Amino acid sequence: MVEHAAHAGDSLSRWVAVFTAILAALSGLLHYEEGVLQTQALIFKNDTVLLQSKASDQWSYYQAYQAQSSKDHLMELVAELALAERQAFYRDQIAKYGACKKEITAKAQDLEKQVEDANHRSETKEHPQHLFGQALALLSVAISLAAITSLTNNRKLFVLAGAMGAAGVVVSVLAFLHL
Repeated sequence: MVEHAAHAGDSLSRWVAVFTAILAALSGLLHYEEGVLQTQALIFKNDTVLLQSKASDQWSYYQAYQAQSSKDHLMELVAELALAERQAFYRDQIAKYGACKKEITAKAQDLEKQVEDANHRSETKEHPQHLFGQALALLSVAISLAAITSLTNNRKLFVLAGAMGAAGVVVSVLAFLHL
């Protein structure tokens, strides 16, 4: 019956075929975009993990350096009790120790900022990727309904397929706008 309708020039069958071909082509494009975004999101998330590890290492280094605070207190005491000509040396050592702690802290804080930035970049890629996934689901349903329409020759089902396809197109446009 379907083959006969197609040979007889049934316009619904031609519309269904064109509709399905357009949705399939759009689905291919959306699959590609979704894959690219997923890869980018994973790369940024990987950067986040690596930077977080470096920040953690830096804070561990700071804590180890800070653990020598008793040495710092002893240096202050020695500086007070030392001969006048040696006091400058000890005060210089105390200043170097303090500067080093500040440098370690600044580096750890910079790494934490980089972690936040990488995490944000990953999240900005994830949102449109989810939209592409939703658009693909809607287009897949529309293609399935179109296939059933070609078997049943039910125009109402084709209208429903068109509505699902249109919804998929709208969601995919929203995804492209979020890129």
